[in-house]
Amino acid sequence: MVTIDSEGLFEAAAAVVGTIAVLMFVFSVDFPYSPVSRVALVALFLAGVFAITQRSAEFRTVVLGYGVVVVSTVALLFYLTGTFDVGTTGTVFGLLILAGLLFALRNRLDADGHFVSGRRATDALAVVAVLVAVVLVVDVATGGLAYELRTESEVTVAGAEPRELHVGSVVVTNPTPFPERVDAPRYRACAAGNWSAHRPPSEPDGPRRDVRVHASVQSGYGEHVFGFSTRTYPVVLHVDGSDLRDETFPVRVTDACPDEDTGEPYVALFEDRENGRVVVAA
Repeated sequence: MVTIDSEGLFEAAAAVVGTIAVLMFVFSVDFPYSPVSRVALVALFLAGVFAITQRSAEFRTVVLGYGVVVVSTVALLFYLTGTFDVGTTGTVFGLLILAGLLFALRNRLDADGHFVSGRRATDALAVVAVLVAVVLVVDVATGGLAYELRTESEVTVAGAEPRELHVGSVVVTNPTPFPERVDAPRYRACAAGNWSAHRPPSEPDGPRRDVRVHASVQSGYGEHVFGFSTRTYPVVLHVDGSDLRDETFPVRVTDACPDEDTGEPYVALFEDRENGRVVVAA
């Protein structure tokens, strides 16, 4: 018959709460730095749990600690395979490799369920703590991704609907040694100047219809740029007007949509300030 005492109850609760904390940190917390830093912090926590198990003479503590380490390691595997989009096949291979390692490690357990002495586990924890500190300092000090908007000087409308025009690119540069997640800037566009010749026909007795222009960055959200590398994402304009075929319009980068309806018609491209991103225009 299994006896549960107060000490065992608190140890089990600590193991469950610690595991839940790791899972929430891995999958739910909005972490502003590299995935490498996230994994490093989890590794530091697990190294601490491992050190506790190797210093404990209580078999129950050892078993619960191993449970926290194994479950958290599997969570990290799913996080990494999902973050870097290795697909189902890559996830399965990762799980098989992890299973093989677990079977191999069981043969290294001593009679007390330990892998190494408590002193060695503590020394390993100190080494991991130093390495994690270095990773965090490098990640924070080198900053995040740099975004640069490069636009064409003009665009020409050609072909039939839909009128989608390549107007430029967002160049994402990673100055850090670690992979960083892309959060592509958002842009807005508007038809500035006199576009009266290209307004869509209005309904009788209805409101006047104006030329509408919409800008979007093609993909990039949630993707990663590896250390010291660059990725480029096209910026596309969607134009809704009439008599636009073979027409050429200048493109200007502005701070906001210009409040003007006279002069040469042009496309104004500007950052969505609600996104809070500063982008350099080239």
